[in-house]
Amino acid sequence: MLQKDFEQLEIEQTLDYCEAQGFQCDDRYAALLLKSHIAKGHGVMRISQAMAQKGLGKNVIRQAIDASDCDWFELAKQKAVKKYGTPKTSDHKEKARRVRHLVGQGFSFDQVAYALDYDPYLED
Repeated sequence: MLQKDFEQLEIEQTLDYCEAQGFQCDDRYAALLLKSHIAKGHGVMRISQAMAQKGLGKNVIRQAIDASDCDWFELAKQKAVKKYGTPKTSDHKEKARRVRHLVGQGFSFDQVAYALDYDPYLED
């Protein structure tokens, strides 16, 4: 709006009005964004990063994620099954590729280990 030569005071008043009327609400936006990313099969870390890039504060992001009833371990497993069919493999290169993919989707290493059905602390 500054680029369109609106005054700073006018912009702030308009944004305050929109927020008071419920037209603009970070909590609601965060909840919708979270739901959208869960539907895509993304993990907490990727969702948090996407929300931060959209300009949401850390507290709003944390509240939205904490309010979610998503089972992140099961979501990681669903993502692995959808992509690979049988998530468990004995081939080390293939296992590393699968781990990299799921970590890239925003899942923690514990969630990845659960999804791929292996114990990362045991040598194969």
